[in-house]
Amino acid sequence: MKQTLKSHKVRLAVLSPLFIGAGDEHTLSPYSDYVKRGDWLTYIDTGKLQEAMQGDAALIDAFVKGMRQFDNNQAPFELEDFITETLGRRVEDFAVRLVRIEGDCKKAQIRRFVATAGKPFIPGSSLKGAIRTAVLVDWLLNRKDGEPALDKIRVAVKKGNQEALEAMNPEQACFGSISHDVFRHLRISDSVPIDVSHLMVGEMKRVALPSKKKKQQQSDIPQWSEMIDWSVETVCSISMITPLEPTGFDFLDHQSVSKLFSIVNRISLESCQRELDELEGFGKFRDFTGFYENLEQQLLSIKPDEAILRLGGGKTWHDNSIGLSIDNEEFGPEILFKQYLQLLMNIENLPFPSTRSAIVKNNEPIAPTGWVKLTLSKNK
Repeated sequence: MKQTLKSHKVRLAVLSPLFIGAGDEHTLSPYSDYVKRGDWLTYIDTGKLQEAMQGDAALIDAFVKGMRQFDNNQAPFELEDFITETLGRRVEDFAVRLVRIEGDCKKAQIRRFVATAGKPFIPGSSLKGAIRTAVLVDWLLNRKDGEPALDKIRVAVKKGNQEALEAMNPEQACFGSISHDVFRHLRISDSVPIDVSHLMVGEMKRVALPSKKKKQQQSDIPQWSEMIDWSVETVCSISMITPLEPTGFDFLDHQSVSKLFSIVNRISLESCQRELDELEGFGKFRDFTGFYENLEQQLLSIKPDEAILRLGGGKTWHDNSIGLSIDNEEFGPEILFKQYLQLLMNIENLPFPSTRSAIVKNNEPIAPTGWVKLTLSKNK
């Protein structure tokens, strides 16, 4: 059988601020990398800054002393003052770019978005991973051949058999072993690089849901992060290779992106409606809940050539695992879900998860992170 590659151009639109981290080693420090002025951050070319100090021991000592004060939580070191007063230069002399910031990051480090040649992009691996999770959850919940795998999990939970539960690999049962994984027939490219003007820095917090013990939501330390702003669009491609033998998945066997999208949308709707159930009645989450109400309407009326899914940082455990398969009536009553959490994760109480990552403004959660919409382009 001759193998062919069928490729589709896909438009990706950001529905809520998106963060995909470049790694812990890529963070911006207020003491060397940026200066905040009003609603804008000026990123500093540290190479130029080092050149300006080169050969001047007094300048280098002053800079190092300031950094040590920061490390020891002593008197604050202001990079802008060092540049304008100690160096006698303008901040603009060292500027790389301006990035809008929403809120006051004070002296926080800023997590950077993954980038190539300085421009952010959406990794194809992030898209493929999110799609793969959706297909796995759908296989467990809605496919006849996934029933035995879900039933094995159910039996182990009922028996309290933690060892058997930990040994299970539903992902391999669904897709095959590493060397024969059917998802190798699906390829997703990195997106076209996004102009840096579409970057913004926002405040992400883990915001706790109220409980019987805690009537008020409590916010964790904010994680200031570079994000792709609302409504930004880019382009990537989805390709499928003709399998040499049937995979058991129609979308792969017939190279049908629309069939794949229908699976993704089914699971995204499940996730969305679960969030609405969990958030019901929590006044402080009004805007956050409003986002999901709007998202639900989009998913209920979505077209065959469109898909909505969630990427990047801030996803809940349900988005990153088979959780939607277990926290589901198809699996069993809520007590079974609770037993599953106790056995695998030593978690005793519901609701789980009890926090949400949110974009926060004025200490109010306004939206979840990372929801995007894919649309098949008419031009291949």
